[in-house]
Amino acid sequence: MNNPQKRSMLTGYASLPFGEISQCVAGDIGVLGVPSEVDSGPRMGASLAPDALRKMAGQLEVDLPAAGRDLGNLDPSGDWSGVLKHLVTQMVAGDIVPVVLGGASDVALAVLRALPDLPIVAAMPVVLGDVAARPENSIWVGLNGGQPADVWDQISQRSMAWRTARQLDEGHTDFSGMPERAVLWIDMSVIDLGHAAGVVGLNPAGMKPETLVSVISAMPCSWQAVVITGLAPARDTRGMSELAAIEALNAALRNG
Repeated sequence: MNNPQKRSMLTGYASLPFGEISQCVAGDIGVLGVPSEVDSGPRMGASLAPDALRKMAGQLEVDLPAAGRDLGNLDPSGDWSGVLKHLVTQMVAGDIVPVVLGGASDVALAVLRALPDLPIVAAMPVVLGDVAARPENSIWVGLNGGQPADVWDQISQRSMAWRTARQLDEGHTDFSGMPERAVLWIDMSVIDLGHAAGVVGLNPAGMKPETLVSVISAMPCSWQAVVITGLAPARDTRGMSELAAIEALNAALRNG
């Protein structure tokens, strides 16, 4: 067995050791995979995302600017969303930053239910979940025109900040009222399919990967949790989608 193969058996995402939450201390990150699957559609495969991201991070020899543990994958059977909510609540209470690798969008919704009082910065093409339940200083990044009219009405009525993918690609990246502490939700479907083939949602005229990374890098926010969803790695034989996800995640962790 060569050294890279041996190391991949002993370490998780970005060379973090596998372990338990009890082994983490304040200031650590805790990586947790949740291999849930999208309900239907031609671009299934989100359940493969957590392990694909670990593999790509190992190939890139990614180093995180923080210590921590890889907590492995959550069993997606039974009441997995309730278990995930409990684990995220436990980590945040211990000043451990949960980095949750999904999975379908229901993974992120479970994380948000665990942290209802925190605003979110959501990089995604279409708003999911109850907008009215989020704090007013939540921010929506990379939206397209596919939102229902009532969603636009709620965003407008609550004066929430938002930018379309086109606005961001044109350099309109300023956000007023950026929260000091928030949850970061990156749904990889926010990226245009032409740039990242391995995404769940078809999003013509979506964001460029470098725009996503640049926008996240510029946000002066302390991320209390980070969740990645919407990645279908089997659809991208070149691995560009995993690469974009890892770069975006590392940009967040460098700042957070």
